Amino acid sequence: MKIGFQLLILITVCFSCKEENIFDLSPSERSAKHISELRKELIDAPHGWCVTYFPRTDSLLFTNVNEQIAQFEYRDKYGYGGHCFFMKFADNGTVETIADYDEQSRVNSRFSEFEISQNTFTQLSFTTYNYLHSLVNNQFTASSDFLYTGKDVDGNLVFRTASYIEPAREYIVFTKLKGENSWTEDMHKAYDNNRFFQEMKNPQLVIRKADRIYFRSNMQTRVIDNRNADSPKRKKQEEYQRYQLFLFAKVPYAPNGWPKEVVGLGSGYVGTIDGLTFRPGIRYNKNYTFYDFRREGNRFVCELVKVFDPYSKTERWVSKHLAPNGELTGVIAEIWDESNN
Repeated sequence: MKIGFQLLILITVCFSCKEENIFDLSPSERSAKHISELRKELIDAPHGWCVTYFPRTDSLLFTNVNEQIAQFEYRDKYGYGGHCFFMKFADNGTVETIADYDEQSRVNSRFSEFEISQNTFTQLSFTTYNYLHSLVNNQFTASSDFLYTGKDVDGNLVFRTASYIEPAREYIVFTKLKGENSWTEDMHKAYDNNRFFQEMKNPQLVIRKADRIYFRSNMQTRVIDNRNADSPKRKKQEEYQRYQLFLFAKVPYAPNGWPKEVVGLGSGYVGTIDGLTFRPGIRYNKNYTFYDFRREGNRFVCELVKVFDPYSKTERWVSKHLAPNGELTGVIAEIWDESNN
């Protein structure tokens, strides 16, 4: 009994010592430390950051490959894609930004101010107007206040906003630019890849493994009919929202009508340095989810490999060009313009 009581005291003393070590800084000192660390991280990137921002994603939209899709109905359900910004943070509290919106925004920098504060999260706020603020509207529901959640397995900075409680409703990742020429050349590549995809007249998707086809779209969604006043307007809306739906007609087209059975897969997208990134991803099933496509000639290709995540101790399926040493799966998704064939 005496020995047990002594062990209990010893354990209590050990935990007390551990608590003191954890809270060796006062709350105000911890806040200042978190602010200083994030500020230093942002500023200590000599070539700046590639910021990929999907402010409004829906992980349930067009992700059930067995769900029937009705004529015209799908056009009102289109989701929203992402945007690419390059940012350089300076010690004087300013940030230089270019964006992938158009030819002007990708080369003409805008300078604004930023602040870092600490509440529940360490918060990065863009306090004066830059390109990002044009997404703070009722459609994209973006925010200019980013909450820092930490680094991912690749060392990228990951943020969220206070707009959503649910997970997977937005995607904000800061990737450090690697070279002096990245600021102009990499933005040009991201802009060009996005434009190349948007100019495809009839993009189609196939998901396959060797000779087995899991999904292959066969319907044209980007129909431009100049006799229909709504057609160019719809194309402009799709490009603005940056959302793509791939449709498959299970039975042949009825004469002048909608096929009897239509299914599809869709996702928001944004142009990247390598090709395209889709969020929440083109989701065929849990493992066969395609996020990052590499442009190969006139096609965008995503070959999945398996990698082990040491932090979560789980296996992840990612694009081969992002993990060249990953275990091959043979599962490939390709996007091409059927109008060129």
